[in-house]
Amino acid sequence: MIPYKLASTNDLLTPRAGLLLPLQLMERLDFAACIDGHLPEPGSNRGFLPSRYVQTLMLMLHSGVCHLDDVAALREDWALRRLGLGPLPSASALGIRLRRTAKAEGAGNAVLEANRLLLRPALHNCREVTLDIDASEIVAGKSDACWTYNRNRGYMPMFGHIVETGQALAVDFRAGNVPPAKGNLEFVRRCEQALPPGVKVKALRVDAAGYQSALINYCQQQGIDFAIRAKMNDSLRKQLAAVPQAQWKALPGTNGCETWRMVHCMEKGGEAFTLVVQRRPKAGQAQLDIDPDAVKEYEASGYLYRAIATSFDSMSDAEVVHWYNRRGEDSENRIKELKLDFGGDILPCSDFKANGLYLDMAMLAYNLFALMRQLLPEDLSRMRLPSLRKHLYNLAAKVVHSGRRLYVKLQDGHRRRLAEVLALMQIPSPPPIPPPG
Repeated sequence: MIPYKLASTNDLLTPRAGLLLPLQLMERLDFAACIDGHLPEPGSNRGFLPSRYVQTLMLMLHSGVCHLDDVAALREDWALRRLGLGPLPSASALGIRLRRTAKAEGAGNAVLEANRLLLRPALHNCREVTLDIDASEIVAGKSDACWTYNRNRGYMPMFGHIVETGQALAVDFRAGNVPPAKGNLEFVRRCEQALPPGVKVKALRVDAAGYQSALINYCQQQGIDFAIRAKMNDSLRKQLAAVPQAQWKALPGTNGCETWRMVHCMEKGGEAFTLVVQRRPKAGQAQLDIDPDAVKEYEASGYLYRAIATSFDSMSDAEVVHWYNRRGEDSENRIKELKLDFGGDILPCSDFKANGLYLDMAMLAYNLFALMRQLLPEDLSRMRLPSLRKHLYNLAAKVVHSGRRLYVKLQDGHRRRLAEVLALMQIPSPPPIPPPG
């Protein structure tokens, strides 16, 4: 046995000194004033301001806490509270506030303006963005949860992401039985309205749920370039069956894949667009798509066929396919981060609107993190939140008040790293983002 003796101390200790980073960045952006300016003040002088609830939820998610009851870990961190956190609401108070705020006027505007506050410095001088939209299932055992097309009880929210910054632009919380194909055009318009003034959507990527004439016509009328996974309907299959073998071109960098380009129109009076069809030799059993509204692949004569509807006529077939396939990294993986790292798939309330507002809070927490990643040193900027907690957030420190000043004392290596990163958080705007590849 190592000789030791247990003892107690009255020193203020914290295991999460790195949470000073999101705290300082929110202070730098004047985040609290933005929230308080759009939500009603508490009914008594003892109540918390709306911003205190929002910031508590965001810090909970940054610290790895995804259940309201676990806010006690922050409430009992007296050292962190001494550094600016102050008194924090309880779990029951958070739940009550979520339900009340979700029904109050101005809740949507508060989320919209707070999100713009996080988007604006991340976008820097970028005035044209690429938008990815996609629906994602959240499995939940709530009383109002409905069956999804995956045969699970839960919800099917729609997410919109900005490719250039990786931030979420908007979230539409939907019941589980709402098909992903519903309301795509309306959601794109909502995403456009959610952008900071002077910024517009230049390009759009959607899976087969967005293959709709109304959405394609809107993009062409507004000058928005697009790449949308097409549905393989009967008329398109007949056309493909008549394509001569000599017209298929090899797709560089693939194993036997070929492409063919055609002009297509979905209905009379609709806008014509380019269709890039891919085919590859069938290997094994084809996987059936469960969603009947998203038939995006079919098999014939030993080949599997897929197609992309696009307005990029100047791009080669390989460039169109590559640009569309980047959705996996730019959208689907970002949704996974929001759900898995920021508690987006753990809904705390039994009220539908309150859960929708909670998902908005998760979006704000994620966007704050995405903005931080632009400011962090290169070795930290590519980390997901669980790794960043280990390397930066979860630093042990002692808070000491001496000479009318507060001191945060850490191990020397941790002190130098935290000081370096805190200095970077003082930059009013991130460096310009590179153009999309």
